[in-house]
Amino acid sequence: MTAPATKTIPLEDALGIFSLSKNLPLLAKLGEEFVANAPQSVKPCCAWDAGSLSRKPHQTSPEPHLCLLLDMGGTHTKVGYRDSAGGWNPILDHHNDWFESKRDTSLPLLQAFFRTLLSETLQACPTLTTTKFPIRLGVIWSNQIKTKRFQSRKTRGVTGLVHGYQSGGYRKGEWFLKEIRNGDDVGATLLAECERASLTPEVMVLGNDTLFTLFAVPDAHAGVVMSSGGNCTLVGTGTDDKDELYNSELGGMFMIPAELLSVGDVAFMKSRGISSLSLEELSAGTWFPSMVASHIIEAAVTPGGEELKQLAEDIQAKRLVVTNRSLSGLLGGTETIFSVYPETLRSALYPLVAALVGRGAVLAGLLCYLSVVGQLRAVLKTAVVSLDSSMARHFPLYLEGMKRAVTALSPQGVTIDLRLMAPINLAEGIEISVPLQGAAAALTNH
Repeated sequence: MTAPATKTIPLEDALGIFSLSKNLPLLAKLGEEFVANAPQSVKPCCAWDAGSLSRKPHQTSPEPHLCLLLDMGGTHTKVGYRDSAGGWNPILDHHNDWFESKRDTSLPLLQAFFRTLLSETLQACPTLTTTKFPIRLGVIWSNQIKTKRFQSRKTRGVTGLVHGYQSGGYRKGEWFLKEIRNGDDVGATLLAECERASLTPEVMVLGNDTLFTLFAVPDAHAGVVMSSGGNCTLVGTGTDDKDELYNSELGGMFMIPAELLSVGDVAFMKSRGISSLSLEELSAGTWFPSMVASHIIEAAVTPGGEELKQLAEDIQAKRLVVTNRSLSGLLGGTETIFSVYPETLRSALYPLVAALVGRGAVLAGLLCYLSVVGQLRAVLKTAVVSLDSSMARHFPLYLEGMKRAVTALSPQGVTIDLRLMAPINLAEGIEISVPLQGAAAALTNH
């Protein structure tokens, strides 16, 4: 008698990559609990940090003004302005490490960063201190803060206090944030440096990039970021806070249940010396290459993954560094660093990477759903989500995966419309990021 053939388990199943997608309803229920508990800070919960801005514009400013916009992201800092006629103008775009080499080492790190940033800005655009139009300053702060409205002798608006430094709000590790403490007033430090540089804005609004992303789409119900990190806004629906914006830090605070992690996730977690993984660590760009590399290494010692052995060895020996560009290129047919390997290896690598990208997209879609779930419960039938996502712009099928997840999670009769926004490309390769676009709209309408 011939023995029955052994059924081969697909490599991605053997690693447990699809466990998250198969348990999406469970994750949604947990995420809904995080959101529902947030206003009362009852665990498990995400943040409920007031943005001190309303989703609905108060009024449109009729007076001509100039919007100076600072976007301090996890890896790059961009500066541009929108002139009194509405035209966009680039000033600078540098990797954050570029500023560190030029800082005054006698100053605290954040102050030194702001001083260097303003010095470079005014050197590139000296007319900012002589313009006849009032200046409104928009500041995108890509980490957790508690905002508050303020009114000084010369400036009014919204500032931000450092919050959540030890609880997931500052995972990206920017050099200029290493000395800060909870409660530090970021806006006050920046305004002091502005005054020193003879730059006095009439209005300053400082907020998380996710909050400003919402304003990039008129009348959006939420703002979601899934780029170097992942986060979303929440919106008040009660009598006292209807349409008020809140920053959730949900991407960093929503910890994935351990039983849903893959073999590669566990290896990735152990390699970093941590005991849990958040939603953004499995779906956002900062961690994605290292997470994929851990899966390649584990796949190489898993039945069905033997073809990946040479690649795994090269990664472990640091002969090859996996990047988001190379991974998206692999899926899009434009990659180069993997072309030196045999076709059999690349054929095994492609579905592994595709599965991890698809899983990340599902988690990103879950984040979009959770950003509006409170409003959906308040009888909203059509929700518009303003989305800023380099992952969706650069990884093939990522956006489609997000939309499928959102559709699967949406209650019957409800539509969640994802509006993927893009930076405005200007001269010399400088971009006006999506949060910068939203900041200009917020400065004009508040």
